[in-house]
This record gives sequence, structure tokens and C-alpha cells, in this order.
Amino acid sequence: MRQLTYDGVPIPGLNDLVRTAIRLHPAPGLPRPDESHFGGPLLWPSDEPWPECPATWPPDPDASDDAWPGGHPLDEPVPAMVGAAQFFRDDFPELPFPEGTDVLQILFCPLEHDNPYHRGPAVRLVWRDSGEVGDIAEPPPAPEDAEAAYLPEPCVFEPCSIDELPRLCDFPPETRAALGVPEGASEDPEGWPELDHYAKIGGWTAWHAAERVDLGCRECGAELRQTLALATEEHEVGCGCGVDEEEPAGWAFGDRGVLNIFTCPTDPRHPFKVRIA
Repeated sequence: MRQLTYDGVPIPGLNDLVRTAIRLHPAPGLPRPDESHFGGPLLWPSDEPWPECPATWPPDPDASDDAWPGGHPLDEPVPAMVGAAQFFRDDFPELPFPEGTDVLQILFCPLEHDNPYHRGPAVRLVWRDSGEVGDIAEPPPAPEDAEAAYLPEPCVFEPCSIDELPRLCDFPPETRAALGVPEGASEDPEGWPELDHYAKIGGWTAWHAAERVDLGCRECGAELRQTLALATEEHEVGCGCGVDEEEPAGWAFGDRGVLNIFTCPTDPRHPFKVRIA
């Protein structure tokens, strides 16, 4: 990797900052329940209740973030969630599947929710063992007042890998100290590779509209790690692959941003967090 500097000072440990992301390259398709996808049918057991929105009031401790200022009152109907994405370990072993699981399912409550960092859908993650699924459930209809921006179109994936470097705000403290980065500085070094918007697994967060804040695991205190990025737009940058459709899933987050999901490196079943950047 070519030498990069910050204010004329070579950046130490540059290679250690590189993370390899799996760019998903979603494309319109007709996925099956036993396939990885955006917006298609989930491999959901017919004998398991379909999940309702976790952003209730009082808050559900399993909600995606512990800072909801409100939610759906428990004495009123709580909206059913919709399937947003599904990933199988055979397709994406890079995901941190807990032992005994081989499927990650992501569900949205497709209504607008507030937390201190953004407005967007409430999110639930489900890790499961596909071998334990018999008959597959028919999902309930989306809530009548669902936001169209949170109802994804079915997509399949054409993945590739791409190496990424972090934004300055994600530099380790020891690197910032060695470079003499001023407190609160956020501008990337001159000539720094662009970290743009696209759906991916892993990699670094393309912070823009949101600040990097409060990413500690509330269960164990570990620093949560970027696990998934669901992008409004697929930008043609970085990997060299073509982009046939800029908005294949049809969803939109924030100011045409990216919904980032952070999980605990100690145990991905610990409470996770969502940031729209």
C-alpha cells in the first residue's frame, strides 16, 4: 500500500487499519426463502410467532438501541415487522454467526422511529439454525401506514471483496496520538481513499450525517463493530465492478444515507446498535 500521511507525518501501522468488506452488489431478483437476499421471503418457521416492533414503550430490552425516547404503546396494537434481509453462512462466512446458527435475518418495523442519532425503521436481528426450520411461515401484511422507503424490493447478491481504510474518526487512539490529531478533528488526511456508500458486510463506516458516538456494548462494554451496511444508493467506486442500478432495493435511510448495524465482537447476540450515516 502506498504511503499516506497526516499533516506530513507518515501514518503508522497503516496496513493494520485495512479491513476487507464484502460488497453485496444487490440486483433485482426473485429469491427463495432458502437464499440470501434483500426483501425476499424469510426462512421463518410456521410455529414461531412473527415478530412485532421492538421499539415499544416502555422499551423492550431486546430493541436494537437502548435510547428510544418513545415507541408503540403496549396497550395499542404493535406493528408486525417486515423481512428486510437474509444471509446464509454458506454464502457469507464473514458474518459473526454464533455457534449453532447459519442464518442471519434482519427485520424492519417499517414506520418512522426516533432515537437520539437518527430517524428510521426499528430493526431486529435473528440468528437461527436453518436445520430446525420445518414448514415456512407466510408473513403478515405490512402495516397500512408503513413507509414505502422501508419496504425493500427483492434483490439477490453478486458479491465481491474490497479493502477499506477508516475515516479519521475511526482511527485508534494510539494512532491519533502518534499523529498529533487535534481533539474533535474529523477531516480525513489529504489523498485518503474515499469511503463511499454501498451495501456491504464488514469494513468501515462511511460516517457523514451521523457522528461516531456511543458504540459500546451495553451488555459487556466491548466496542461494537461494523457488521452490515444497507445503503440507499450503490455508488460506483472502489471495487471496479459496474453498478447496473443505483437503488436496486428501493429503500431510503435518512438523507439518502446508509443504515449501519453494529454488533458486539464478544457475542453478536448482545444488544446491537443502528446508526444511519
